[in-house]
Amino acid sequence: MSALFKIRKQRHFNRLLKYWRLVFNDHFVIALFFLFGALAYSYAQWLPKVPVGAVWVRPVIVIWLVLVSQVGRYATLVEKADPIVLLPQTSQFTAYFNQAWWYSYWRAGVISLVGLAICLPLYWRVVPYRQSSLLCFILVTLLTKALWLLRSRQVISFGLLPQVAKIMQWTEPLVIWALTLCFPLMGLIVAVILLGATDWRVCQQPAINWRLATAVEMQRMDSVYRFFNLFTDVPSIQGKVKRRRWLSGLMNWLAKDEGPWSYLYGHGLVRNVDVGNLVMRLTLVAMVVTYFTTVPWLNTALMVLFIYLVATQLMPFYHQYDQIAFTHLFPVNQSEQRKAFEKLLTRVMIIVAILIVIGASSQGYGHFSLSHQGLNLVLAIVEVWLLNRYYLKIRIK
Repeated sequence: MSALFKIRKQRHFNRLLKYWRLVFNDHFVIALFFLFGALAYSYAQWLPKVPVGAVWVRPVIVIWLVLVSQVGRYATLVEKADPIVLLPQTSQFTAYFNQAWWYSYWRAGVISLVGLAICLPLYWRVVPYRQSSLLCFILVTLLTKALWLLRSRQVISFGLLPQVAKIMQWTEPLVIWALTLCFPLMGLIVAVILLGATDWRVCQQPAINWRLATAVEMQRMDSVYRFFNLFTDVPSIQGKVKRRRWLSGLMNWLAKDEGPWSYLYGHGLVRNVDVGNLVMRLTLVAMVVTYFTTVPWLNTALMVLFIYLVATQLMPFYHQYDQIAFTHLFPVNQSEQRKAFEKLLTRVMIIVAILIVIGASSQGYGHFSLSHQGLNLVLAIVEVWLLNRYYLKIRIK
């Protein structure tokens, strides 16, 4: 069974690597570089402004650490055929699930430690630094995540109901961290006791709920693939068609020009859940990121970068209907198709640019600047014009 898990782990890694190469392309890496740099700079500038001994710091850190503890789920790599093919070998699957637990733990543990490192400067701002407290925090972080993953292990071993496990996975980190931030040693002792008791219960439940284990793993992979689907097409993800009455006005505005291609592109963009949702999500992220970026030049650079990213994600929609035979029967020239898409791109990017400029012009925390707003607006208009006039033609070719 150990060899089976190693084979599945390697296959799982190769499958994810194929998508990671598409997600972390040059554009996205640059965006992340600016994003994390801006957030780190703003955080460093904000820390000295926190009053020493502020009462609200501990509750905020507790909430943050509880949220971080929810990141990183139990990856069993169970497949749909396992309940049938491997059911006779259920008693031998203890080693398999142990390896799956450790595989999940080291990844989730690193994320939890990074989350702890982010909030520690804020904690030391209001509490005197102690090396013993730092050691307790690190141990509690690792023990809390181990306890969280053991609760997930209990669920697929008939040891705990999923609803009860979900409640415990939120309340236990909350109690542990509330005690740890006030009395570090007491929080560590409680974490050790809970982890030991839970591990003993797991050892007493060698059975496996195959149907639930399969459903949980499929749900986990579905969330992973949906993240990848924000950046590229994932065959295993199928969009759902639903009526959006509140977008009827926008659809009519996008497709108001006469001609079949204007109608097709205008209605297709609104009805296509993948492309439409991608544009909306990128625009929302751009507004939030630029709003909290207080450095003027970085604020403007991020605005220009996000407008470019939205446009590049929208341009492949030009070829959306190339594989449909009926579009080649339209009695129109190909130049009309390009003109219709240029009008669509211009209208969509005008809306996107205005929204991003509104977010970027605030410069975070209400520091409004009229000159900065004017500069962003001019740059956004020029960029949209250049993308539509020149860059679109290059992409189409």
